Amino acid sequence: MDLQKFHQIDENLTSGEVAQLKFLCMDLIPKKRLETVTDAKELFLRLNEQALLDDGLLVPELLITIGRFDLLGILEMSKNNVERNLLQRDASIKGVSSYRKMLFSISEDMTEGNLHTVKFLVDLPKAKLGTSATFLDVMIEMEKLQKLGEDNLDELYCILDKCDKQLACKIDEYRAQEQGDRLPLREVSGNVQVPLPGESMPGYALSQQMVTQNGWRRCSLVSDSDTEPRTEEYYNMTPRPLGYCLIINNYNFKKMSSMSNRTGTHKDKDDLSRVFRKMHFEVEVRDDLTASDMKDVIGHFANRDHTSMGAFVCCVLSHGKKGTVLGVDGNEVEIRELTVPIAKCLTLASKPKLFFIQACQGNEGQNGVLTMDAPGNASEEDPYDEDAFNPAARSIPIEADMLIGMATVEHYQSYRHTKEGSIYIQELCNQLEKFCHRKEDILSILTKVNREVSLKMLRGYKQMPEPRYTLTKKLVLPMD
Repeated sequence: MDLQKFHQIDENLTSGEVAQLKFLCMDLIPKKRLETVTDAKELFLRLNEQALLDDGLLVPELLITIGRFDLLGILEMSKNNVERNLLQRDASIKGVSSYRKMLFSISEDMTEGNLHTVKFLVDLPKAKLGTSATFLDVMIEMEKLQKLGEDNLDELYCILDKCDKQLACKIDEYRAQEQGDRLPLREVSGNVQVPLPGESMPGYALSQQMVTQNGWRRCSLVSDSDTEPRTEEYYNMTPRPLGYCLIINNYNFKKMSSMSNRTGTHKDKDDLSRVFRKMHFEVEVRDDLTASDMKDVIGHFANRDHTSMGAFVCCVLSHGKKGTVLGVDGNEVEIRELTVPIAKCLTLASKPKLFFIQACQGNEGQNGVLTMDAPGNASEEDPYDEDAFNPAARSIPIEADMLIGMATVEHYQSYRHTKEGSIYIQELCNQLEKFCHRKEDILSILTKVNREVSLKMLRGYKQMPEPRYTLTKKLVLPMD
């Protein structure tokens, strides 16, 4: 062991590269001995203690694996020379396992966005998934909990398959290599023959559309003229706090207008606050805002710095007309006046912006304990009146990465129980709590809300919520 050469190699390695070398050596050095290693010199000493440096190829193999070909010159070796010798090395001599190399290869192709998705999808203690945790750190924690191993790759495969199928394909290739499997002579897709690995066919390339065969999955064929294969992407929901949740809760309309108070809305406010706090949002409630105040508070949130956050939520609980919600002064605010300022916020660009609107969008009435969120001069005993609106008056624009959950479709009323809260908001909270911790995406959850609300017979009337969205990725909200 030439200590001077290994010292020179150590001087040229970063702390991140030392961490990579330690990961690659986890099957070669006892974990207790490996934990105390802080630099490459100590790592090489531990390898020497295990008599693993005798053939002179392990350190070069490690350097090649992490891509530090330039350091091979210190050992008076070249990449081609080392690779040739590794092919001829006796099988009884320990080297870096193909399993470790496969995981390292995945880490090298892991983008920051995909790492955020992996951290979100993996079932590990949150304390182990801080912002400084690398993909290799995540793999180490999975191994500790026996969620990952040479013969235990299914959980990792499922996670990678959801964020980047090309990364999942690396596991397929490893399994095929270890099992001695190979693709059949030809896979026929229509009249097209698929080449074997290493072969080529004019005008065709392998995509990441996976096909199951012999217990593992392989790539299938697309034309080079096709667009790049789409990979399913998720919004990053790992920042803490995740974002601001603004709740505008308009109850007292009698003070400044002739409309009825919105009895039961405080139940909605409390339940929304509880649910979104569980999702790591910073909840801020604004009660009884005039139309002008509503626009001002939206402008205030649009001017905030959301750089460190991952999303924004606004819930509006009020009376409404088609395309509008009302301030407690009875004046209208177009829904576009709430959504557009947030859509233009630069620090929320490419981040999901969610609006949930509990308000009528039409003029039908409903008697009994259920009241509708529509303006009128009615009393508590007779809380319904027709909504005067212009059916062609307004439309609601929706910008990129936006979701607007409406309590009801246009022209129709929405219902609120005077004690138990609104039908829509209560069902929304119920479904979010039920399915977010199961990692269901928001559109699937809103579909369940639609179904449950539409099934209710509200004294002869029906209510149909309506989500409108331009989300560009899957949105899975966290729930502790």
